[in-house]
Amino acid sequence: MASALIAPIRSRRTTAPSGSDGDGLHEASPQAFTIRAAVLVHVCGGEEDAAREQWERCGLLFSRMDDAPPGEGTALYRVEVRLQGSRWGALSEAERRVMAALAGRVTAHIGDATLLKPEETRAASSTWHVHRKAAWGPGWASRLWVSVGAADVHRRVRLGGPGTREEALAALRLESDLGGVVFDEDRHDLRPGIASAHALRPQDPTPWYARAFGLAGMAVGAAAMIFGWVLAGLGLWWQIALAPLAPLSAWWVGAWIADRERHSRMIVWLCGLTLVGCASSCGFMIQRLAPALGNVGVLRPAGVLLCGLLVLPGCTYALRQSWFSRNVATLLPIALLPLAWVLPWMGRLVQGVYLTMCLGVPLTAANVDPLWMYLAGVKPAGLCIAAALCGLGVLGWARHFYWISGSKAYCIVVVSTFTLLAVVVALLVGLSSATAAAQRTAAQSAAGHDPSSFFGISARLVCVSPLDAAHTAVQPGPLPTGHPVVAFDVTGDETWLWDPQGAKGTDDLTKRALRVRTDQIVTRPAARGAHTCPPL
Repeated sequence: MASALIAPIRSRRTTAPSGSDGDGLHEASPQAFTIRAAVLVHVCGGEEDAAREQWERCGLLFSRMDDAPPGEGTALYRVEVRLQGSRWGALSEAERRVMAALAGRVTAHIGDATLLKPEETRAASSTWHVHRKAAWGPGWASRLWVSVGAADVHRRVRLGGPGTREEALAALRLESDLGGVVFDEDRHDLRPGIASAHALRPQDPTPWYARAFGLAGMAVGAAAMIFGWVLAGLGLWWQIALAPLAPLSAWWVGAWIADRERHSRMIVWLCGLTLVGCASSCGFMIQRLAPALGNVGVLRPAGVLLCGLLVLPGCTYALRQSWFSRNVATLLPIALLPLAWVLPWMGRLVQGVYLTMCLGVPLTAANVDPLWMYLAGVKPAGLCIAAALCGLGVLGWARHFYWISGSKAYCIVVVSTFTLLAVVVALLVGLSSATAAAQRTAAQSAAGHDPSSFFGISARLVCVSPLDAAHTAVQPGPLPTGHPVVAFDVTGDETWLWDPQGAKGTDDLTKRALRVRTDQIVTRPAARGAHTCPPL
């Protein structure tokens, strides 16, 4: 039975009807897959036709394994299931699909199941680039110039397997003129391609850490970034002492890209230095720019990077071989079209939270350029989109590990609820910048400084004097004349003021807003840092 389970099904399409003899092979239209599983199923002899019809309808490959006449006893079938997902749980998913295809109409039970090896492995090939012979003479500068591809003449030849320089030359001599660059041995030479070194290395068996997201590369990149971040916070002498560690590690990392047997040591080292240097420079710049960026630190960028490495593959798993992926050219513009309305709406919401909900001043009191509304909506809209992508990523991982197969409705409800909560939290986080800006405005005005503008909403610190104190209409009064107040733009017949010293004994900033008729007051700029206003 074991040999029958592992024996491959011959790949041919059948046109026989479902009720034909049991030796026929049935195959649905092909689709991409990464996992193959074989399942041995015992089917009641009188129900073979129904089982074959159900499996054929679901696109499963099957073949009869015994020679017993149809309708007598129990028939043994080998069913092949092709999956695209993780190997973890693939066997259980294959068994579930085989039995789910029968839909309870056939009496059958599973006897054995196993995962199969891929039908074919990727053929290795090597690339050789044609380049001009360096006229500088033998030296490291000319070798480096050639190795980085600066002397290439835009012609290359591919060989099966590792190949050698002599084999590449022989291939070029067979057809030296293709209508473009003519190969001339007196002026041209060959160099091995760097990227093709990956195809020449043995791919099977591959360690688990090399298959799971390239964990080794991720660990080295994260370590290099942390090294640069730590290095930026040390003194000059420590930086000079520790900086050579990056070039030394580049020799080890470079061997992942360039083969040491086919490329010079300088090229191997430069390839590694590119990776290590870029990651270290990112960490170094983050630490250096931390004061200007508001003390970002390393944890927040690292957390965003880690989430991105988990969410993006999840989104890929959710959308591959789906209705969306088949119609992405049409759906993507439709999905991006609402941003033209969502961005200004969210920008207006952020400005309203800052001015109306936090400071008590109507949003109509500020004349704001429409461009600022779009810019104000970028952060909350981006956070909401990121939260929605997180939910999509969770759904993709559930699909990749087949968790969604057994209870699809339950999984969708749970993920949808999680996504909705994540979007709400993201929106609140996006609006938190408005409340923080309102607190900053209160602190700056209390210190006697003009408040910073917030996405086009600007204000100034002024001293106010009434033209007729007995007939000045202020809501709520009285009009503060002894200390500076914040004045927003004049809109129509009214001017809105915000008193930094108003509503003593309460933290509600909205109670410090004042409304006064424009034609009944006179305003003049307050001195920087002043807490009192001189008499007019």
